[in-house]
Amino acid sequence: MKLMITDIAKNMGIDVIGFTSTLNYSYLHDFLLNRVKKNYSCEFEEQDINKRLDARNLFPKCKSIIAIGVPYGEGYKRPLTLTKGLLSVSSYGEDYHRKVKFILNNLAENIKKYIDFEFVPCVDTTPLLDREICKNAGIGQYGKNSLLISNNYGSFINLGYLLTDIEIENNTVIKTVDICGDCDICVKSCPNNAISKDGGINSQKCVSNLTQTKKYIPVEFRRNMRNQIYGCDVCQLVCPKNKKHLEVPATEDYSNLQVDLEELLVISKSGFKNKYGSLSGSWRGKNIWKRNALISIANLRLNSMFDLVKEELKNPSEMIKIYSSWSLMKLNSEKASNILSNNLKYENDIIRNEYIKLLEGKF
Repeated sequence: MKLMITDIAKNMGIDVIGFTSTLNYSYLHDFLLNRVKKNYSCEFEEQDINKRLDARNLFPKCKSIIAIGVPYGEGYKRPLTLTKGLLSVSSYGEDYHRKVKFILNNLAENIKKYIDFEFVPCVDTTPLLDREICKNAGIGQYGKNSLLISNNYGSFINLGYLLTDIEIENNTVIKTVDICGDCDICVKSCPNNAISKDGGINSQKCVSNLTQTKKYIPVEFRRNMRNQIYGCDVCQLVCPKNKKHLEVPATEDYSNLQVDLEELLVISKSGFKNKYGSLSGSWRGKNIWKRNALISIANLRLNSMFDLVKEELKNPSEMIKIYSSWSLMKLNSEKASNILSNNLKYENDIIRNEYIKLLEGKF
């Protein structure tokens, strides 16, 4: 069965594929609970740990899982720009969620030519532990940055899997192997020191998570977000396991991962959807990108955009006002102080408190 499915996948151009019938992940309960206690998890993770610990919670008929890896980012080089915002290479091209799910559905339909079965296609939007599932399927092992690293493509693979009712014997929990050894390049390179020297990541500090969160971003973390509008590639770009994948000639033109910051401040909701709606990073919406643009403008010291940022103090969104005021102080603290002082009496307590902190020099 595994040979037949592997052949079908190879003929479709899928060369990263594995199988597992390990469906229960209760052995990770304490690990996940510890992350919650340390406040390392992020808001996108399922809050009910038990829902994450068994594939049958999502598909009660599940007997085995077919996992695949879809490579991306071949030959990518992070552009050096002093005027634009950056999207992670994971957001290049068509939204990988749609792309991977399309491949999974096609794979399932091709398998159904030989065997009748039921399935549920999954990407990283389910409550399940997608990396653990794919590790048990033999796709790769964890790096210190918590990403799954494959032999041929390093960590530059989008993961997907089919929950199936096919009987495939492979119910061994694959032991986690230390593939990093003494290497700590990603630990030292992480902008906000989110990666532990012993492996694992604090999502509350991770720049990729910060570009997506709707929570308040502490000032000390904003500085290290640099000009990222969505995601972060630093720990992958410095990883020696990715060297082979990144040093080949680029097969794509990644220039559209640079985005116009001024445009993000003025673009309409429909304009945003039309231009960026097909990208995986667009799911967080226009205002989150706009907030990240305000942070980027401050970090890049784009003083020419001071007046444009000042207009955002009239924005009805508290979030936009908060980051606009911080951005103004970073661009020109003297001018910004006068503006914020004059506006204090017109603002609610939340905005007023932010202004006061900035006027006290906490920026």
